[in-house]
Amino acid sequence: MISETGALYGALVVRLSDRVLLSRVNGAPTTNFTLPDTVWAELVNKCATAHFRTSAFIGVTRDSNPTEEVQLSYHIMTDDSFGYGVVASKDVSRRAGHAALDEIAALFRKMFIEAPNKLTIKIVDVFARPCRDVLVRLSNNTAVSSPSTGSALPTDAKVKQVKLAVDEVKNLALDNVERVIQRGQRIDDIVQATDELQFQAQGFQRSSRDLRNQLW
Repeated sequence: MISETGALYGALVVRLSDRVLLSRVNGAPTTNFTLPDTVWAELVNKCATAHFRTSAFIGVTRDSNPTEEVQLSYHIMTDDSFGYGVVASKDVSRRAGHAALDEIAALFRKMFIEAPNKLTIKIVDVFARPCRDVLVRLSNNTAVSSPSTGSALPTDAKVKQVKLAVDEVKNLALDNVERVIQRGQRIDDIVQATDELQFQAQGFQRSSRDLRNQLW
């Protein structure tokens, strides 16, 4: 079970050129409150300029008592083409929030090498599962090891962390293979291209060896 302490409740990716919300991902489960569309709209509005970072607090009403407000934190970063946002519990620091953003942004750039204007919500849909895995994993890590105390992760937590990381990489690899197939590129073509590259590398190695022998 994920503690509300250090929880990352959701993330989004926005294309800066037209403010299109390409992906919105739920992370750690919320307790007695929901994230309304107004919260996500606030994050989209903050993704306005390139190379920008900010963190702030935002309030939402508690489901059981609409007069009671739950304080949350949000964290924003943008690069050349995209904006990334995370909604988290209030105690998630700016440093922790932006570390999560950096990991999410790196994952997104690794999965999608297309030009930004070529991406659609349908294409980016495969990002949801690995992104959620990141949010849940980081929420778990924060819950079992508080940065303020500097305590080490227990052995079982370390094992769980490694397993989650392995599962994340495996899922990402499977998604990438599926995307390649969906684009119409056959596996045979990929294997052939790999063989050609290997043959070229071997030829280069032989040429280099011959040149070295001639020089000596």
